[in-house]
Amino acid sequence: MQTNTFGLGVWARRLVARSPIVRGTDRVEAAALLLVAALSILTVPIAGAVGTAEYDRLVHTYAEQRLVKHEVDATAVRDSRGAPQPYEKPYVTEVSWDHAGTTHTAEIRTRQMSAGDRVRIWVDDAGNRTVMVPSDQDAAAEAVVAALALWSVASGTGLAGWLLLRMRLNRMRFQAWDRELDDLADNGGRANNNTP
Repeated sequence: MQTNTFGLGVWARRLVARSPIVRGTDRVEAAALLLVAALSILTVPIAGAVGTAEYDRLVHTYAEQRLVKHEVDATAVRDSRGAPQPYEKPYVTEVSWDHAGTTHTAEIRTRQMSAGDRVRIWVDDAGNRTVMVPSDQDAAAEAVVAALALWSVASGTGLAGWLLLRMRLNRMRFQAWDRELDDLADNGGRANNNTP
């Protein structure tokens, strides 16, 4: 049983082989694939640097948001009522909270709560309810996604380019084989043997 390996070593040997079986199109294909592999490897530190810069930017942005947004305790005014919505918490609860000497109320989506239960909410400097400020862990996750996205785009673009080149090279190989078969079949009307 014969096994085939398709590692980069096979392509590197194909690039430098002195065998007449290895065509010029094979060498071009091997060189392009090795270039794509090098691009993919060289993109790793660039993607890491982009991810680090994105993390620093997000941590700074979220820290600025924490200066104007705060977490406070809100108290359920009455029992929650069911209001199912897809991808949302299934209850709506009227809550109240104090901020800077003013009492605020709002209806928010929560787990099931009874009157008097407490829940943490985010408010702005005026005491109005606002969205939660993401944490530094959220910044890290977003930075990793940005780095992986950059690496994937660079590697995927290189691979797509190589596949397009390979399709073109295969077309050239097929055309060359067709010409050689036509030459062999035509052969000037003589049989393919060395008899005059």
